[in-house]
Amino acid sequence: MKWKISKIEVSSFKAFKHIYLDLGESSLLTLDGPNGYGKTSIFDAIELLLTGQINRIQNLFDTLLTSNKRNYADNLFWNSRSGDNDLCIKIEFINDDRKLALARHCPAAIFKKPVNNRADKYENFKLYELPEFESSDFTEINQRDNNFLDEIFGKNFRENFSFLNYLEQGQNRLLHTRVDERKDKLGNLFNISDIETEIESCNTIYNKLTRYINNPEYAAKALSLKEEIATLKDTLQAETGIIEYKKLSTTDAQPIWDKEILFSTYSASDHAAYLESVRKIIALLPLKATIKTRVHNEAIDADIERNEESLRSLAQFGKDLEKLDGLEVIKKGINELNRSAATIKRGASMIKVEEAQSLPNWADGRLEWFELQIESRNSLSEKSSANANVIAELEHLKRQLIDEHKKSYPDDQLCPLCGTDWEDHKSMVDAIEERTKQISESLSKDGKDLVNLIAAMDAELKLIDIPIQDSLKVLKPTFKPNLHAELTKIKLRLPAITQLMEKLKNDNIQFTDSFTESDDVVNERLEKLKAILRNKKQVEADALALPEDWRETTNSAFKDLQDFYIITAEDLKNKEQYISIKANEAQNSRLQTCISDLKLIEKEILAAQKAQGKIEKLRSTLKKTEQNYTDQTISAIEFIFHIYSGRLIQNYQRGLGLFIESREGTQLRFLTAEKSEHDAVMSMSSGQVSALSLAFFLSLNKVYAKVPLILIDDPSQSLDEINIASLTDLLRCELKHCQLIVSSHEDDISAYMRYRFDRAGLKTSSLNMQTLAKHAM
Repeated sequence: MKWKISKIEVSSFKAFKHIYLDLGESSLLTLDGPNGYGKTSIFDAIELLLTGQINRIQNLFDTLLTSNKRNYADNLFWNSRSGDNDLCIKIEFINDDRKLALARHCPAAIFKKPVNNRADKYENFKLYELPEFESSDFTEINQRDNNFLDEIFGKNFRENFSFLNYLEQGQNRLLHTRVDERKDKLGNLFNISDIETEIESCNTIYNKLTRYINNPEYAAKALSLKEEIATLKDTLQAETGIIEYKKLSTTDAQPIWDKEILFSTYSASDHAAYLESVRKIIALLPLKATIKTRVHNEAIDADIERNEESLRSLAQFGKDLEKLDGLEVIKKGINELNRSAATIKRGASMIKVEEAQSLPNWADGRLEWFELQIESRNSLSEKSSANANVIAELEHLKRQLIDEHKKSYPDDQLCPLCGTDWEDHKSMVDAIEERTKQISESLSKDGKDLVNLIAAMDAELKLIDIPIQDSLKVLKPTFKPNLHAELTKIKLRLPAITQLMEKLKNDNIQFTDSFTESDDVVNERLEKLKAILRNKKQVEADALALPEDWRETTNSAFKDLQDFYIITAEDLKNKEQYISIKANEAQNSRLQTCISDLKLIEKEILAAQKAQGKIEKLRSTLKKTEQNYTDQTISAIEFIFHIYSGRLIQNYQRGLGLFIESREGTQLRFLTAEKSEHDAVMSMSSGQVSALSLAFFLSLNKVYAKVPLILIDDPSQSLDEINIASLTDLLRCELKHCQLIVSSHEDDISAYMRYRFDRAGLKTSSLNMQTLAKHAM
């Protein structure tokens, strides 16, 4: 918000009969003149209009005067020398092109009544919003309540005015407040007033609950009921005996018949149901052995059904179940050998250096030799004609064809290409070699060299291919592709199947069969395995002895059958008797009435204690929140305050600049760099305290003020020239966006401040109150 004061008119207020001040657009307005000529009265008029009271006078009234005196002959604010003129304060505010005219008005007739002249009777000064500054239309339609000021200038503007916008004459009253009470004084600034109200409400409710809980009447009544209940129970127990409560069930949801409190009001059907539940368990006690056998046999069937798929896998794979890793290794070896054989099969004319390096079985130094031959081959290929390259490739393919043909048909005399009949195989090979030689001789020297080089390289490749083929002959028979494929399908389930196999081996069930793909064989093996497992069942002594609902009976009372096995007949008989005792108690009307009344008292006290606990938790949370928020709020100004205090108190012997300590939001203490336990105010001169007051006030304004208005009443009273110079530079640099109204009783200080502002390009104006007072008082 950019609201600034442009005009002030005061009539019949304190020393003034009438005074008019035109501030124009000045950034700095100085009110000059000796003491007693109305400088402070101007600030009082502004404060009264903007807040509805004068805080300085209100504090003095509370301190100096008695509260029981109601009537005063004169009024502290009304200038009676003005005749019967009404008291009026008008101020015009501007915000860019917007104007706002506000006024406080009180008819002179009000002051004729002594009861209206108490210094704390501010309700007679009504607030008005006028259509224009010159208007005197103090009508009900223009009247506003004080909340209107907060709507215009921001929330809590009136409460925070004395902290953010107006520094009274001398120094900030807050500095002379105890360090643990300063936070409370700034409650509205910290926005913790609502929280403090809630904390106080919590205190009130907590105290009321405490009084309720500790009410001696309730305690006496509860004691009386307990004594009467004990007497009635003793009478009943003398008839039925004394049975202590014992919990028998172990289920998470405790059955009703096993609870300590069985009857809120007596019910014959509930009584019978409780006894029936206990008697069903009693009937099962002689059948514990049969139940154990039944459970054992059912567990075997359940295991077979649950592990059906795993058992089928065991039947199919048998002792070959754990061979997957070995087969993976064999398969990997075969794949690597096949890749090497395929590379060799492509021939020396095509093989690359990287491929040669990946081949195994090279003799010492032969790989390096082969790599050199590849370089030579590539070089000769570039020099030779395309025909030479083709012939070299044909030479390789010819040799490969002959070798393969010889493997398959070692004595065949027919040519594998044209079918010519030779007398024997050797004659055919010789003819092919002769024809090859004729073709090679038709080539150039480079072509012949290329053919010979590739032939030599092929011969070298053939040497390392021999062990590769031998290894394949050894490995291939050991690899079982079908077994590998089936094991791969169940790879994710293998750990569970293996675990089951180990469990069965521990039960002396061995697996000697090999892998089979026959479903009939698998089914036959599976049935045999199931039969072996079922043979481990035990024979029940009497299969018809167990009632149909035996499992429902045990499950409703016991979490585990082991709990049922250890229960005794005596425990159950005592439980029957306990139920009967509680039923007798429930049938006693007076006993039930006493119990009901006692429960009501205990319930109310318990509810009050729970509510008290919640209130205490809420109160603690609110206090913690208040402290945290206060700490954060103080932290927002501590850096600026340190800079401002350093600039204003430049010659302080304990160090440059002051610090703020919040003690986690519980205090507001000013510290020097020495970190003394004492508040800094205690070790300062009056001038230094004034400078501290200014630094703290301006820090709060810089961070929290929503209206750019600063009023400082005579800051030079306790400040020396250095402090004044520092203050002036601080105002014109850090707070040049604000409208400053400063009073001073020393003309040279006022002139110096305006001079410094003028040098900074800021507009200033001065009003000599002594001259104005001649016409205004």
